[in-house]
Amino acid sequence: MIGREALRYLLAGGVNTLTTYLLYLALLQVMAYRWAYVLAFMAGVGLSFLLLRHLVFARPGKRFSLAWVAASQALQLALGLAVVDGWVIWLRGSAWLAPLAATVVCVPVMFVLQRWIFTPHAH
Repeated sequence: MIGREALRYLLAGGVNTLTTYLLYLALLQVMAYRWAYVLAFMAGVGLSFLLLRHLVFARPGKRFSLAWVAASQALQLALGLAVVDGWVIWLRGSAWLAPLAATVVCVPVMFVLQRWIFTPHAH
């Protein structure tokens, strides 16, 4: 079961990333990049919630699961930034590889966290 969920999680993440990036590019045509980024990020949180609830885990999850997903996305941003900084500053790695390092760290952490969110009786 976890293997199937993990595969659906990776696919949903790819769909979410591509969709929000395309939205960002479209919004750039009509607004400044910061606003485009914020709106695309917020849309990504909503899309992530829908994909996680209906396709990846296929269950409603805990009470206030949308708020939990939004909080987990904020955590992912903070964790990703920490990994990127650590990669570039402490390990002296290439900046262009830093997001890959963040992905390697964040994806498993987020899968476990978001699986918990969508498993109503887990403590």
